[in-house]
Amino acid sequence: MTTSTVLVNDTVRIKVKFVDINASTGQQVLVSPAAVLVTIKKSDETVVVSVAPIAITSSEYYYDFTPTVADTYKIKFIGSMSNGTQITVNQQLYVSTSSDEYKPTITLKAEEIITFAPDVAPLYLSPEEVLPLFPEASLIEIGELIHFHSLEVESIYKIKNTYKAENLAHAAIEYIKAAVACDLSKMYNYGGDDDVSVTLADLTVTARNFPRTFIYRGNAVTWCQIAAVLRQEMLSAKTGPKGIQPKGLPSFEILSPGKFVDPDTHMDVWLTDRDLYGASRRAALQTNPMPDRDIRRYD
Repeated sequence: MTTSTVLVNDTVRIKVKFVDINASTGQQVLVSPAAVLVTIKKSDETVVVSVAPIAITSSEYYYDFTPTVADTYKIKFIGSMSNGTQITVNQQLYVSTSSDEYKPTITLKAEEIITFAPDVAPLYLSPEEVLPLFPEASLIEIGELIHFHSLEVESIYKIKNTYKAENLAHAAIEYIKAAVACDLSKMYNYGGDDDVSVTLADLTVTARNFPRTFIYRGNAVTWCQIAAVLRQEMLSAKTGPKGIQPKGLPSFEILSPGKFVDPDTHMDVWLTDRDLYGASRRAALQTNPMPDRDIRRYD
């Protein structure tokens, strides 16, 4: 049926279509009632019409109604099925005159803007936690930024979007919060000033954000610096010392040419060339004292 506001003595055609929901597919399907009755009442529950409507098809019906009094009319179509169940369709019709106009009793007092957000999963931080820091920002704006940095955390830790936020590292949650606050501070100018000064009489206090060559938790003063420190901590915790591998170790034991083990004491004794070969002959050095690290020419 269609909703419309008509004047007295106007003829309005009221249509209805009976449908049902298929439980297996969830789609609407047309149904054919065995009998259909239309009832029209005034606002004081006085019955004006109670007849059978005219059938267009087995599922669609209409009734031409001509109101003679300005009022709010309640229209009810009742479709009786062969199994004893009923399908009821309700509608209201507002009939006005040139001087009196009937409108719905429930109306909006002011314009309302409803904004719909797309799918923002994952969301490892609630937007309500950031909203007190930036009350001018909307929850949707904060949520989209949290979603963006949540995807960044997933990429760093190689996790899926089904990962629970309570199992995530504390540094990752703090990073998302600081990174979102960093983005919002650039738009709303909260905490992004390099110089902040307060003057009281002849007392002036100035806080400056000096350039830093190395940032850590102790000297980070802005949201962006805190986010950079936390991101560096996440990357450091992810890599670890496994990335450090020795280039090459000696492939054989380095022995001194004069090393000798005393059979009595089993101690190492280093003999000179004179002791080994006599006073007139020296032995050529057979063992290279430098370890063979197998260094390639492009290393």
